[in-house]
Amino acid sequence: MMNKQNNDVNVKNLCSRKLWELLKNAEWQDNSERFAIERELSGRRHYIEELEKLSARETMH
Repeated sequence: MMNKQNNDVNVKNLCSRKLWELLKNAEWQDNSERFAIERELSGRRHYIEELEKLSARETMH
């Protein structure tokens, strides 16, 4: 429980570039962390196109 909270805080503290690296390299712990990263990047309006491409690539599998 404590650990989960830390992940949410880390998402807010990391720069967008680092968040994108985590997402791109699939270095997130679980889906909720992945969604938190995606939500944070979308909220910052950073890497929007890349996020869309990543999603599109995953749905093509």
